[in-house]
Amino acid sequence: MNKRYPSIQSMNAFLQAVRTGSFTRAARQLNLTHSAISQQIRTLEDFIGQPLFLRDGSGVKLTDAGQLFAQILPDGLAQVDRALSSVRNRPVAQKLNLDVDGELAPRWFNARLPQLLNALCGYEVTLMSSLHADRVSLERVDLSLRYGYGDWRDCDMDLLCRDIVTPVAAPSLLASLGLKPPLSPEALLAMPLLGYSRRSWIPWLEAAGQEAREPATAMIFDNVANLLDAAEAGMGVALARGLLCHDALVGGRLVRLTDTVIRAHYNLYAVWPRGQGEKVAPVVAGLRALVADCQEETE
Repeated sequence: MNKRYPSIQSMNAFLQAVRTGSFTRAARQLNLTHSAISQQIRTLEDFIGQPLFLRDGSGVKLTDAGQLFAQILPDGLAQVDRALSSVRNRPVAQKLNLDVDGELAPRWFNARLPQLLNALCGYEVTLMSSLHADRVSLERVDLSLRYGYGDWRDCDMDLLCRDIVTPVAAPSLLASLGLKPPLSPEALLAMPLLGYSRRSWIPWLEAAGQEAREPATAMIFDNVANLLDAAEAGMGVALARGLLCHDALVGGRLVRLTDTVIRAHYNLYAVWPRGQGEKVAPVVAGLRALVADCQEETE
């Protein structure tokens, strides 16, 4: 149900009469006639359903209802002023709810937030990041960065990155074993290996000419961020997606161990609800540029 409210002018007239103690002085302050002030206050009283002033010829006196109204009304009008000033003659930021894969966020995306926000003047971004099992529905966000096969239904999408998968390890682990890359597949398999619950070593082993049998691993992780943290700590060799280990490779915290790489089975997509393409286009363009910079650095 739509609520009705009295006019701002009538409420201002009421408050001015309270402050000055006179309808006449209130009219003078507001550049109105005495009759105009009286009419506005009468209209306000009709709306409220009871008198706000006692009219006995001895000046302005408030009724009990008038006193209560005079105590509360200024706070309400102050909120109206704040609401108006927040949008009057100033650009309003376009809100954007952005959902980022929970493994991509700590290993790549978060470090590039300043660059992305600089390219998105006028956007107010709300960032959500959740793991695969807890992913928010695509209908609840404006744009989602997701790894997959590009088969989301009832959505529009853009492939941001065709990635590779390659073995990496910490320089400290190589030094402790007296090894220098590039390594032969046999030398790599003699090192402690780390497993990831959603990726098998078998496709890489086949590409390297090795037996297609899952190797023993020192530890298995269900989160890439934790997997790569363990690799950086020297715990073993991780089979990692190029984009997610990019910063660690550039920073020297990890190194590639062989020249054998395989193409990722699923890749990074920007996904958004249909009909929202114009709204998210600048964001998608900014993300595509950030991904391209990383790929150029490692080519």
